[in-house]
Amino acid sequence: MPASIDITNQKYNMLTALYKTGRQTANKQYMWMCRCDCGNLTEVRVGNIRTGRTKSCGCLNKRIGQNSPNFKHGLALKSHPEYKRYQRECFDRHRYNLEPQHKAALLDAQNGGCAICEYKFGQKTGDMKVDHDHSTGAVRGLLCDLCNRGLGMFRENQDNLTSAISYLTKYSLAR
Repeated sequence: MPASIDITNQKYNMLTALYKTGRQTANKQYMWMCRCDCGNLTEVRVGNIRTGRTKSCGCLNKRIGQNSPNFKHGLALKSHPEYKRYQRECFDRHRYNLEPQHKAALLDAQNGGCAICEYKFGQKTGDMKVDHDHSTGAVRGLLCDLCNRGLGMFRENQDNLTSAISYLTKYSLAR
């Protein structure tokens, strides 16, 4: 049987180990009585204390706002009005290496609309897509959802698009 580890008076996150309770788990780990920084006493498995799996008596999970362990720049709460904008910026930065000010400059250069059909963005949610070269990852511009999908359907191939234009011209009705 392995020797038990004495963690008396040692602090792990918000818990300070006080004494071994004498109880054991099914896999023979001892339970320890710990005092949380909030003042509550709680019984915790020694493995959970030492690995940091248990950080408090449970009071940490009840915290909200800036005191919450999940607080990220004030935008961790999904109900926060700026949450979606923050998530979009993080995604653009990670996926396209696109900073918010560069995206704003692209939008301004395109007069607030799609680079192909000039559809004005903001008429519905999710209508702006970042167009990028799939081989290099370079951002080309901002497109509406339909134009972005159209380029994808033609496999971003200029010959396919030229053939489509010829086809439409050949069969178009007099306008």
